[in-house]
Amino acid sequence: MLTRHRELLLWLVIGLLAAAGFWWAGRSRAPAAEEGRKVITWIVFISPLRDLYEQQIAEFERQHPDITVRIIWVPQSEYHMKFKTLAAAGQTPDMFYSGDVWLSYLMPFMADLSPLVKRDAGEIGLDDYFPEIRAAMQHAGRYYVVPEAVNISLLYYNRRLFRAAGLAEPSPEWTWDDLVRAGQKLTRPATAGDPGVWGCSRMEGWWGEWLTYIRQAGGTVFSPDGRRCVLDSPEAITGLRFYLEKSSKYHISAPGGHEPLNGFVNGRVAMLVVGHVNFWLNYNQVPDLDWDVQLLPAGPHSRTGGEVAIAGYSLSRTCRHPEATWALMKFMTRPEVIRHVVARGGVAVRRSIAEAEMRDPRGRSHPQNLAAVYGQLRYSLPIPRHPNFIEIMLQVVQPEVDRMILGELSPEETGRRAAGAVNAYLATFAPPAP
Repeated sequence: MLTRHRELLLWLVIGLLAAAGFWWAGRSRAPAAEEGRKVITWIVFISPLRDLYEQQIAEFERQHPDITVRIIWVPQSEYHMKFKTLAAAGQTPDMFYSGDVWLSYLMPFMADLSPLVKRDAGEIGLDDYFPEIRAAMQHAGRYYVVPEAVNISLLYYNRRLFRAAGLAEPSPEWTWDDLVRAGQKLTRPATAGDPGVWGCSRMEGWWGEWLTYIRQAGGTVFSPDGRRCVLDSPEAITGLRFYLEKSSKYHISAPGGHEPLNGFVNGRVAMLVVGHVNFWLNYNQVPDLDWDVQLLPAGPHSRTGGEVAIAGYSLSRTCRHPEATWALMKFMTRPEVIRHVVARGGVAVRRSIAEAEMRDPRGRSHPQNLAAVYGQLRYSLPIPRHPNFIEIMLQVVQPEVDRMILGELSPEETGRRAAGAVNAYLATFAPPAP
């Protein structure tokens, strides 16, 4: 995230580039329509699914000889910069890769898909999506994203390290207390010839883990109307305290700033809370890594709180060929494609595919506990739908949380300082007094 000053400078540069007709990908102008064909553009970041996408586009064009699809490939780290550069230049792609994490952030560019989704509900199999997935596709009751994949926050654990410690593997009934007890038995101090093992990781620099604890303690980030930050509530402070005390009190996680690099992969961390599903492909390439997953341990208020985050496709408000682009979105999210996505190490957004996978898991090495993967959906929540959520969390709140785990602030001070800073930030958007 950029600071406010740098962001203003960035948009000044983008404006100058737009005036010059700048096209990031080296094009001097938007692609011209071919004779008798509709040309639609799709921006997507480069991933291991690139060959699948290209195969599907070739088949789509064969079935729709009146449509040409132009793909704009972007490195993931540059995706949003490139997207907004194109938008500023008046060349917003017709279809773009999106998801509920960025839904509020990208809302100004998104078309409301509700009429199309409801018209074609049977064709797209709307009821085949898990209820939690359908909820994540919407904002204020309107559909904006058609999903391809989903990330579900889970508890990851190293089975070999559990066996070596003589511990039973995590159960669906685990609580924070169980996490701590197992973590203490799994932790092995470093010695001259042994780097040691930490019982549990701690994800730093991102909201994924500490926000989960806040929610499981009964807290949240914003008031229901989104106008105030409530990270100074007793419930939120309880979640922040557990995040801190994993190292400061229970000693199951490394001190702030000392998390082992790739600790779960190289056997230096026995458990990982709220890991990403897109880690699976890497984990399964490590021959000696025997791992599995379980539901997130329950907090003092509830088990609910882990993040569910979908990724899929949205339609531009300025789309030149909405029906043709909608046809492409339906094509790219049909069950045949989702099965390919899952086969490469993902989670099914469609119930029918998940049920088939659980009935016949042959060919899958890890994770083996698919019941936990899909069972966790019932206890998952999307991130708060606030247009400034990402900027607030990374620029305003995260620095205070970082200071807390470094021992500079108490949980109470962290919650109070974060809430005060966020509320001061939100006040800059408040309408002037009459």
